[in-house]
Amino acid sequence: MEREAIQVKITIDGKETLVGAGLTILEAARQQGISIPTLCHHPALSERGGCRMCVVEVDGAPRLAASCVTPVRDGMNVVTVNARIIETRRTMLEFLFAERNHHCMFCPRSGDCELQALAYALHMDHLTVPSSFDAFPVDATSDYIGLDHNRCILCGRCVRACEELSGCRVLNFHNRGPATLIGFDLNETREHSTCTSCGACLQVCPTGALYHRHRTHYAVKGHSRNWQTIRTVCPLCGLLCPTVSTVRDNDLIKIEGIVPAGEDRPDRGILCHLGRFEVLKPSGRRLLHPMARQTDGSWAETSRERALDLTVEGLNRVRDAHGGHAVMGLVSGLSSNEELVCFRDLMESAWQAGAIATVESSEFQNIYDLGPDNGQPFTEASWRKMAEADFILTVGAVSPDRQPAVGNLIRRCLIEHHLRSAVIGPDDFLYPHGTHHLPVKNKDALLLVRLISNEAAKGMKKTTAAAGPGESVRPIETVKATDIVKRLHLDGTAQIVLHEIIRDFVDSVNPLILVGENVAAQADKTGLGALVNLARLKGLDHDRRLRLIVLKPCGNSMGAWRLLNRSGRKHRARAGIKGGLILLEQDPFQGAVDLKIPDDLGFLAVISPCWPDSLDDRAHVLIPKSSWRETDGTWSGLDGCETVFRRKMLDAPAGIQAAWQTLADLAVRANVTSGCTTWEALRRQAEHEMQKEAIGEKT
Repeated sequence: MEREAIQVKITIDGKETLVGAGLTILEAARQQGISIPTLCHHPALSERGGCRMCVVEVDGAPRLAASCVTPVRDGMNVVTVNARIIETRRTMLEFLFAERNHHCMFCPRSGDCELQALAYALHMDHLTVPSSFDAFPVDATSDYIGLDHNRCILCGRCVRACEELSGCRVLNFHNRGPATLIGFDLNETREHSTCTSCGACLQVCPTGALYHRHRTHYAVKGHSRNWQTIRTVCPLCGLLCPTVSTVRDNDLIKIEGIVPAGEDRPDRGILCHLGRFEVLKPSGRRLLHPMARQTDGSWAETSRERALDLTVEGLNRVRDAHGGHAVMGLVSGLSSNEELVCFRDLMESAWQAGAIATVESSEFQNIYDLGPDNGQPFTEASWRKMAEADFILTVGAVSPDRQPAVGNLIRRCLIEHHLRSAVIGPDDFLYPHGTHHLPVKNKDALLLVRLISNEAAKGMKKTTAAAGPGESVRPIETVKATDIVKRLHLDGTAQIVLHEIIRDFVDSVNPLILVGENVAAQADKTGLGALVNLARLKGLDHDRRLRLIVLKPCGNSMGAWRLLNRSGRKHRARAGIKGGLILLEQDPFQGAVDLKIPDDLGFLAVISPCWPDSLDDRAHVLIPKSSWRETDGTWSGLDGCETVFRRKMLDAPAGIQAAWQTLADLAVRANVTSGCTTWEALRRQAEHEMQKEAIGEKT
């Protein structure tokens, strides 16, 4: 808006108009509804002016100007279309086709290619310049993205996206002249590079040079393009990234982020490999019919009504024989808030379940039991504060599988804002952009936090400034600190790094601490208390939240913790469990989760969209459900600061019902009175409980 505060008068194609003084000719023309072709331009990226497809005539000058990098000025006269401009654009386009292999009939992007569309628009049906094509390599070492240099036009979009959107700086131009290629790192293959597979390069590529390996020929010119686009959000890691899903015949074709994103999204709308690629991969055999285990151990298809009856009978039998404490309820942390509320109420009301928890590790919740001095649970900082911090301390691992977008965001903040950072944990996920790294095991990270918290508190009380980088660093003097140093075998170099981390924290004004889920799961309350105290040394942030973010194992783990732990009830251990009900979800990493199910269960029912292979020999009833991709509902964010409604992307297979409907039917058969007999009522209850939890945190 600042660029448009001052207006200038220009003439575009004979029409006078007022436009913002800070706009380029391209931006001004598009505001007036005038189309100018581009290839290297992208609204989410900086301008390069390299392809010259957007050339226009300015004030009758003999040399045409690139409209994407030429600012407007008062009195400017611009011509966007005439014979000379069209001929120039077509000549430039022919050279692009002649330099590489752009045979559209063999390209996976045919029908969805900007280069191809421009050729049709300029009526380029043959080449008038000689071909200079030499064969280039194809990099197919990635599971997600293929790179075909033969179809690259060297527009540089992917290079700029890699730096400006994802913050990775993995891609760049290599070689010179006709041999120029886009390469990874120091000309590594994608497999051996530091690429995080966020797919930002793929989304901005205007040709088939970067192609989706899970959807190679989704668009072929001449085929029907009866596509449907659905705007929703991705719930997988908890950042609730807005997405645009392209669907054809109830099949996901592709998923893209919304770039450029609004100012409230410091991640700029990019996705990670979870939300862009893993969603498209099959995550197991689809469970299409209810199944019941026979007396000989085999599985047989049964009716839905029979499966529901068997489930209620089996859980009633366990409760009556052993008591409600022997009944267990496990639910995926990727479930919607509505499903969580419905599942919890059913397990408590019908079978007085002794254990209700998520199938993923929920031990990260230990840190919430501490609370500030007033006894109320603390409220975490918003993940958006990463873009505002002047020092970021990460305690424990940031998983490149579970939280890849968090790592990308921090790296970009380090590059753009030159802020200082520290990683205490086994892996330096910020290399080579991070400032400090202390390589210790996750279980030992809290020991260093205790030391940092004590020393930082002392440093903040001193009136003199902290020692500068040029001064000598004094050894750690206190007995407690000495014991920790000896226990962790920290050498002289590590002690210097430790002092620098303490100094950077003391000198910071707006620090932020990220805690890996494995560290937060530690049982040492002294260490967890030191972690909270360290976060409180600088006071609360501007939103009155603690300067701390706990990373979670699943997308709606925060919603699950709030809804399953109402009234402060602690879930009892799974010892003595004789039966249970499990609500699974179509999670890309569900197969790697250890459910810790006893082998001697008297009865186990599973509600799942896919066949639960890990429970195949222990379950007694399997009931299919729609997956999160096929379910409307609300999900809470990583930090608990927001709860959003997300629209489903697909329709469930015929006969498959949503989980809440199955749970409601179980409640009827268990003679439990439920107020959530309709979707609207269930959604209102979930919304009311989440608002109540949020108010309780602020109290």
